[in-house]
Amino acid sequence: MKINEFLSHYRTKFGFAFALLFTVMAKPSVIWMAIGIPVGLIGLMIRLWASGYIKKNKALSTEGPYSYTRNPLYLGSFFIGLGVSIMGNCVTFVVLFLLAFYFVYSSVIRDEEKRLIELFGGSFLDYKSKVPCFFPLIKPVRISKDFDIRLVVKHEEYNAWLGFIAIIVILYLKYHFHLFYLCPL
Repeated sequence: MKINEFLSHYRTKFGFAFALLFTVMAKPSVIWMAIGIPVGLIGLMIRLWASGYIKKNKALSTEGPYSYTRNPLYLGSFFIGLGVSIMGNCVTFVVLFLLAFYFVYSSVIRDEEKRLIELFGGSFLDYKSKVPCFFPLIKPVRISKDFDIRLVVKHEEYNAWLGFIAIIVILYLKYHFHLFYLCPL
C-alpha cells in the first residue's frame, strides 16, 4: 500500500488519534476558545452547505460551494480543525494540525480527482480548469435552489457538529477544573 493510499484509508483513525493527543496537549483559555469557536463554526457551516449539494459518485457537484472550490467539504474540515487547534491554545498542536492536514488531504484530493476523471471525464476536467482546488474563488454568493437538506442528513453531517460540541465541553472542563496539559508551547 502506497503512503497516500494509507493516509487516505486511515484518515479517520488518524483524526481520532489527533483528538486524543489534542485533549492531552490542550491548555484552553477563554480568549483562545472565543477565537477558535467562530473559526470552527465557519467550517461547520461550509460543510453543511456542501453536504446539501453533493451526490457522491452519481453527479458532478458544481453548484453552491462547489462553484467556489472543488473541495468545500475539506475546506470546512480545515476550518473545524484549525478552530479546534486554536481553542487548545498550543502552538505545537496548531503546527501539527497544519502539517498533518496538508499531507493527508493533498493525497486524498489527488486520489479523488483521479476517480472523478474516471467517472465524469471531460466534464470534470472542464470544471477543474475553472474552479480552484482548495482556496475558494472570491465572488458574490449565489443562492442556488439545488440545496437539499435531505442530503445533509443522509451524509450524517450532524456528527461533525456533535464532535465539535464535545470538544468544546472537554476544553471547558479542562479550563474550569484546571486539568493537566502537556503542551510545550
